[in-house]
Amino acid sequence: MSAPFSFIPWNSSALWQEANAAVEHQMQRHRRAMADARHAAGEIRDRFTSIFPIMDRLCRSTCPVCLDICCRHACVWIDFKDLLFLHLAAIPVPDRQLIDHRGERCRYGTPDGCRLDRLQRPYVCTWYLCPAQSAQLKKEPMALKQVTSSLQEIKKLRQYMENAFIQAGLL
Repeated sequence: MSAPFSFIPWNSSALWQEANAAVEHQMQRHRRAMADARHAAGEIRDRFTSIFPIMDRLCRSTCPVCLDICCRHACVWIDFKDLLFLHLAAIPVPDRQLIDHRGERCRYGTPDGCRLDRLQRPYVCTWYLCPAQSAQLKKEPMALKQVTSSLQEIKKLRQYMENAFIQAGLL
């Protein structure tokens, strides 16, 4: 029987710095071979940017009246693909991992929302739509189609980006 996952990756300042240094080292060491991974990160960035106005609108209309704000109780962290995306797309990396241990609140959450730029947030913080946001989006077929197709493409691109990064490191 396996124990439930309870470890948050890079959950100390030293581990966070080491993980970021390792990704940067690989990117510098295999600069030319990282072209595909960097291109995928750029595509992800473009896809995210295309749906952020919709996501911002959904948040503005639902979060202020919500009694159970997801960001205040969700257990989220920056995973390997998120970390790669930040580095490969040249997006400033947050100073620390979002949480150190399960059960903690995200250190970047405030009563007024997230202190991180949307591009700095983990993928889960974009793809998760609460029931109120989903219901609102269903009333806007064009926006729903745009968000759904973009999130599906981002998921594929994230996998491709990770694979390209790993392959580049093997060369």
